[in-house]
Amino acid sequence: MLAEALLLAAAFEAGPFYEQRSGYAALRPFASRAGETTDVMWPVFTSHRDWWRFCWFTHYQTNPDGGFQFEVIPLWFNGRETGFRADDSYWGLFPLYGKHPHILSLYDLEFLLWPLWTRYKTPRNAAHGGWMTTDSVLFPFWHWRSDGSWGLWPVAGTSHNRADVHRYLLWPLLNWKMCFADRDTSGAGTAWMLWPLFGSVRRERESQTLFLPPLFSWAETRSESRASRGESAPDVRLRCPWPIFEWESSASRERLSILPLYEHVRWRTYGKGENAGDVVRFGWRLVELYDDETRVFPFWTSRKDGSYFRLWPFWESSMDKDGVSHGRFLSLFPIRWVDAVDRNWSKFWTFYENESNPVCTYHSLFWGIFRWRTFGD
Repeated sequence: MLAEALLLAAAFEAGPFYEQRSGYAALRPFASRAGETTDVMWPVFTSHRDWWRFCWFTHYQTNPDGGFQFEVIPLWFNGRETGFRADDSYWGLFPLYGKHPHILSLYDLEFLLWPLWTRYKTPRNAAHGGWMTTDSVLFPFWHWRSDGSWGLWPVAGTSHNRADVHRYLLWPLLNWKMCFADRDTSGAGTAWMLWPLFGSVRRERESQTLFLPPLFSWAETRSESRASRGESAPDVRLRCPWPIFEWESSASRERLSILPLYEHVRWRTYGKGENAGDVVRFGWRLVELYDDETRVFPFWTSRKDGSYFRLWPFWESSMDKDGVSHGRFLSLFPIRWVDAVDRNWSKFWTFYENESNPVCTYHSLFWGIFRWRTFGD
């Protein structure tokens, strides 16, 4: 009795509106706090240990090195970058002017009356070292780079890349490449395309022919993984027409796709080429049959080991690594394991819950108004 009284004191519910237990408190739908995460009218506002977000387009974050960043997408950003490259403040008012140290794969990005003028840097490969600078006027029509690349799109252009030189004339009508030997690519050779009629790739380890690209193509690639296993057959891929029909057999997988009706993928391990699992899909991804799980989105999900089951919108159950299972009725949200929904909204439609361990099962009906416990055999 004493243990149960202490448990009630540590966990308290008042319908779906208020809940308090160790490390968690919620006044739904207004606010909740779980560990270091606080929600206010989620998804309106969320904060964590070193960041907060308002309505998904306003975001602030501090960095362990003392820097910070603030942004109101897409109009404003500012911050301070510290670390191995610079220790400097930056800001931008899009599209008037801005400077940002790192966005996606672009470094030291600057713009003025975008798209009138833009400049950014990208890291070059280890063989060349350093950085490459790109300037653009009236993006994407005119650009030039510090490595000699240039483009007057879509009239003509040339691009010096790590393993090839790519040129185009009246893009996308005529494209051609001179490819160099490189351990991470398919080797030296050439590639060209006269769109939409024909295309060809002839490299040391790759051969590809395209008709009415990208609709019809046949590709063969000699795989180092297969060679290491003593297999002489190349990786092959047939598209006829893409994206409706696609078949491939490679060192990493076998795949047959008839979009949107059917797809079968069988994965292989890199070293030995052994079966690493497969999946059969129907209706694109509406029905997915994995080795260990069956999904019929959003109505049915079940794992063979019993660790998860969902019959939407009625029932959902899961088991953690300690063998403790949790179940609830109803389960209206169609996507599983969205913590923010569980913290702030799911209680409004969850009328019954249980928690089972090897000894007993705890039941809760109507947000704890009725509670009872049952024991196993």
